Amino acid sequence: MVHTGLLAGLRVAALALVMQAGGMVGAMAQGAVEVPVATDPIEGVWQTVLLSEITIAACPEGFCGTLSKIIVPSEGLTPEELAAAQAMDPATFTDLRNKDPELRNRPMLGLQILTLLPSTKPNIYDGEIYNPQDGNTYSGYVEMTGPDAARLNGCVLFNVVCKGEDWVRVPPPVAEE
Repeated sequence: MVHTGLLAGLRVAALALVMQAGGMVGAMAQGAVEVPVATDPIEGVWQTVLLSEITIAACPEGFCGTLSKIIVPSEGLTPEELAAAQAMDPATFTDLRNKDPELRNRPMLGLQILTLLPSTKPNIYDGEIYNPQDGNTYSGYVEMTGPDAARLNGCVLFNVVCKGEDWVRVPPPVAEE
């Protein structure tokens, strides 16, 4: 039995190839050939342990990760605080715990929290991680542990002590037929 999501994904991929080939034929007719840009395995939308989402994309610094969906974690909150936070629109959340008072009013949604560069080690991306829960920036790395799995590691003491969490790739939405 073939999974319907897989079939839909294959149809989308086939359609993309047909469209891409059509674009290349048109470009060849004009004398220029466009070479499709390959995406890096780290790029995409990733779900954290607490169910928030981080979108990682190429940027001038290498790869940048931004908060694209916020789920309020219950850790460290009283039931009243949690209820109040869940009643708020995540678009109104600001970076209240930032060490720089000038940055405390910036929106959390869309906030860049990762800056990564490919490492000399395969499947490793080194960089900096901003933790909005404590307002600190840490050195760290992201390791691709599979095509749809990654492990974020934030480190202190010259990368001697690291703490990590596993992320899973959020599948792209399936186009309706």
